[in-house]
Amino acid sequence: MTAQYLLNQRVPASELVTVGLAEPADPAAPVPVPVPGKTGRKEEEPAQPTRLLLVEDDDAIREALCLALTRQGYEVLGEGTGRAGLRSAYLQRPDLVLLDVMLPDIDGMEVLRRLRRVSDVPVIYLTARSDPIDVIVGLETGADDYIVKPCQAREINARIRRVLYRYRAAERRDGDAYDDGLLRLDSLQQQAWAAGVPLPLSRTEFRVLDRLVRRTGAVQHFGTLLEAGWGAANPGARDRVKFTVSRLRGKLDATPVGGGSIVSVRGMGYLYRSPTTPALPPSPKPAAASTGYGHTHALHDGSRAQDRAEEK
Repeated sequence: MTAQYLLNQRVPASELVTVGLAEPADPAAPVPVPVPGKTGRKEEEPAQPTRLLLVEDDDAIREALCLALTRQGYEVLGEGTGRAGLRSAYLQRPDLVLLDVMLPDIDGMEVLRRLRRVSDVPVIYLTARSDPIDVIVGLETGADDYIVKPCQAREINARIRRVLYRYRAAERRDGDAYDDGLLRLDSLQQQAWAAGVPLPLSRTEFRVLDRLVRRTGAVQHFGTLLEAGWGAANPGARDRVKFTVSRLRGKLDATPVGGGSIVSVRGMGYLYRSPTTPALPPSPKPAAASTGYGHTHALHDGSRAQDRAEEK
């Protein structure tokens, strides 16, 4: 099932590998004797270290960073090519990916595009490209941060912690109820209210909106929204998402929340911007679309203009 899902996301079959399952336990093996005072409950197990995937083709840099980050308490997986990095991301499910842009086989930005078809894992570019245009393009492809080499391991650690904090803060908001002061969702009952007034939504509309608001300010890709709304992530079914979002905007337009709270990110998906969030100051430059988990600096003001351009 996992292989078929990845193939449906247009992941090349050459990038998939299979691994054997663990051998079943021997029924004749002795049963462990309980230790007094140990209940065996899950919460008593030691916390697992944060798992990082480092994709860097320079062997010396990769080994030095793996060592430095391991000393910081991370579990680090190192890969030297884009294809190997994708395989590790699919199989190992890291908590965060550090990705070089200039790789020998697949450009790092193409690696991220493929990864974004199936995962919203936080990604930080780690590259020698320092031109401002490269930074903008890198963030537009879906990265959560951009670090220019050379840099100190302490800076990398600080950036990792900041990105993971934003991502995990969004996860902590997941619960039975969401309330931002205007919009309230009850996930158990699948009911919604806008400014205290019931908001009639279909089950699909509710699931899509619930996914958007649980990651306020973070881009939700078409595949993610398809999975949330329909239980499938067929990349050819984007029109389903667009049609559902159009209906949601129409219903929200009749409330103080407003349809503009669902913002388009061209070619990628949508994000929810709570009306109670303070407005961003105007920028002298055209807004650039961003993505990831919470780093939307100049995205919102330009997204509606992008919608109008797409319609034309």
